[in-house]
Amino acid sequence: MTVSEIQQTCDLKPLPSQHCSVVATGGSYFFFLLAVGVVLRHFSDRDFSTVLTLGAGLQCLGFFLLLQQVKRQRSVAGISSKMLEMYVVVLVFRLSSTLIKQGYLPVDRSGDFVYQCADACSLCLVFQLLWLCHKTHKRTLQQDQDSLEVWRCVPAICVVAFLLRGNLNKSTFFDTTWTISMYLDTIAMLPQYWMLVKKGGEVQALTSHFVALLVLSRACSFAFWFYGYKELAPRKNKNAGFINNMLGVNLAGWMIVICHSVQLLLSADFMYHYAASAFGKVKMVIPQQFTDV
Repeated sequence: MTVSEIQQTCDLKPLPSQHCSVVATGGSYFFFLLAVGVVLRHFSDRDFSTVLTLGAGLQCLGFFLLLQQVKRQRSVAGISSKMLEMYVVVLVFRLSSTLIKQGYLPVDRSGDFVYQCADACSLCLVFQLLWLCHKTHKRTLQQDQDSLEVWRCVPAICVVAFLLRGNLNKSTFFDTTWTISMYLDTIAMLPQYWMLVKKGGEVQALTSHFVALLVLSRACSFAFWFYGYKELAPRKNKNAGFINNMLGVNLAGWMIVICHSVQLLLSADFMYHYAASAFGKVKMVIPQQFTDV
């Protein structure tokens, strides 16, 4: 065997760090599927509403894989800190409702504590990621690429959430906090999408897995609310929220469906490239769209 042939053979072998990454990722998916099986067997009624709990679990898995990537590579390059900050707000508002009230929870046993635990774990993971972004690995943070100021939308979203809210919690405060979380969730991933498109080029494997898992999480939530939004409709002797009652239409319910639809539409381009790379068994590459913004 010639020297060049030996070199080619060596190049085909995965590096130890790459091999460990693949094994760790595979292990994470395996234990997640195992946890799903345990929840279905012991902590749910196998009702359709369990899909909402599955979505919360997928979200938690996504943040976990992203954290493992940062710890392994000791870098937060390619990760939007603005996206993580938005998810802190989303999860805090959502948990402030779901930990106290039951109006927007899965109706089966998984809504007793599993759903809330998944969101609480996601919040802990996001806090760890933010610490790594702004403290431990601050030098690797790509602030010039992470330039989408979504915070400017937050005040307007809070006002809209107060006006266009349901009444499943039967509380103005807790219905509003849940609605704010849902509206903010619609735009929370925009800084990450913006950063990926602006930067362009190859996307790290676990970053792509993270985004794809959050898209799947939103798809599960969309499936749940596509069938459940009718519960917010105004009915006789039922308070369905100020705007709903005044107009006599289910605006709050339709807004939930619209917001989840927008989330899926915003992710369509990313998911196209993700699926193409997965089926083609090549690294994911996003074309650069912006040079100076």
